Amino acid sequence: MLLPGTSHWMSIARRAGRDGLTFALGFLLANYVRFHEFWRLEHYIAPISVGAVALMMSSYIMGLYSVESRGRSRFFAHGLLTTLAFTIAFLAVIVVGYVDFGTRVGRGFMFLGLCAAYPTVIFHHWLMFNKHRFAPERVAFVAETPNELEEYETLKELKPRGIEIVGRLTVKDNERADDVLGRLKHAPIIIQRHKIDRIVFADWRLTDPYARPFLRQLRYSGVTCVPFISLCEHYLQYVPLHLVTNEWLMHLESAPRDFYFSKLKRAFDILTSLGLLVALSPFLLAGILLVKFFSPEGPLFFTQERVGRFGKKFKIFKLRSMRTDAEKNGPQWSSGTKDPRVFPGGKLLRQYRIDEIPQLFNILRGDMSFVGPRPEQPAFVDALKQELSFYEERHMILPGLTGWAQVSYPYGSTTDDARCKLEYDLYYLKHAGVVFDLLILLDTVRVVLIGGMKKEAQRPRYLATPTSKTSSIPIMSPAVAQKDVAA
Repeated sequence: MLLPGTSHWMSIARRAGRDGLTFALGFLLANYVRFHEFWRLEHYIAPISVGAVALMMSSYIMGLYSVESRGRSRFFAHGLLTTLAFTIAFLAVIVVGYVDFGTRVGRGFMFLGLCAAYPTVIFHHWLMFNKHRFAPERVAFVAETPNELEEYETLKELKPRGIEIVGRLTVKDNERADDVLGRLKHAPIIIQRHKIDRIVFADWRLTDPYARPFLRQLRYSGVTCVPFISLCEHYLQYVPLHLVTNEWLMHLESAPRDFYFSKLKRAFDILTSLGLLVALSPFLLAGILLVKFFSPEGPLFFTQERVGRFGKKFKIFKLRSMRTDAEKNGPQWSSGTKDPRVFPGGKLLRQYRIDEIPQLFNILRGDMSFVGPRPEQPAFVDALKQELSFYEERHMILPGLTGWAQVSYPYGSTTDDARCKLEYDLYYLKHAGVVFDLLILLDTVRVVLIGGMKKEAQRPRYLATPTSKTSSIPIMSPAVAQKDVAA
């Protein structure tokens, strides 16, 4: 059985694959209709394949495959973005034809291909967008104790797209309420009666001698039974911090990933950083000119101590985007493009991530990777690891130039923001891999193109329980942070 988070990415891969296949089949059908046979397919395979890949990549960058996280938006906006992605694919087909004239798709063939492919792609996206209405996953929650009921009510209020909360099961109590479906020992009958797809329970129920036998019986009967944290992984793509346990951390991955982290990922980091240093050199030069124009009195670059893998400290390189007196009162946590310490040109550098191009040298040196948790200053790490449980777990892998937290949650300057980002980082620690890293890099392209992660665009947030230790107190200087923690 696939891990919950893994099945999410497999779902995206299937959606993208159907898009590419639909695009290709539309042009193959057009070829047959136009020429009454499959004519010169070996010449047309290249532009059609490039167009299909362009459709899949542009659709992913625009977030069209993550419909569960699009909130209550209407399909009209989704359809416009789908049309834009299809247009990019259409242009890709044309460009390939101009590069190699022998593969050029003729006007009649192209028109028939568009007529066949575009409506089916739109229909496919309409089905994806409305799938949660037609066939949502029906979920029953084992909830009896006050803490379980609190989690159950929070999930009902959050209303993740793609699932329907049918009701709850009790373990020992014969409670009578509108949302109580019955007792856990009668689950097989309840599942058939209410067409339940998944049973969700609190982690501690695995150690409950009364509930565990029933859950194992259901599991071996083919019923999907998962802890609540797994449901959050699957539908929210992060793990609520108050649900994380030491046992969950020790079982982040069933197989060792040393080859990926130490060999494959490192090779990718070296080759890609060298290529990007060449490709992005014009933008780096433009950034240097902006710094010299808006803040000529200071240095072009600045270095700052950050915490890397296993707590090792290193110097990070960035284009300077702040005034020279930005930290006269000690280190402060940046709040993004609205930071008053940033000079005018620096806002542009930050908005489009130009200031981070010099970090490619950190990647070459092995201090960082392309994808991983954001490296923080030692003062903030010392404060946050006292405030947030499991904060030091994010240092088990190399920090990244980009990461799941960076593309999923906007800039923040409070301990609550740090908690939210940690929840995404812990999710990444469990599901890191080649495909996930490539998707994060595509997400980074999207964030850069829209000029930064927007508050209103972030994924649905699971609200912390009242017993959570986190707060919305801003992180300022180390002295203030330590005072805050002590309080």
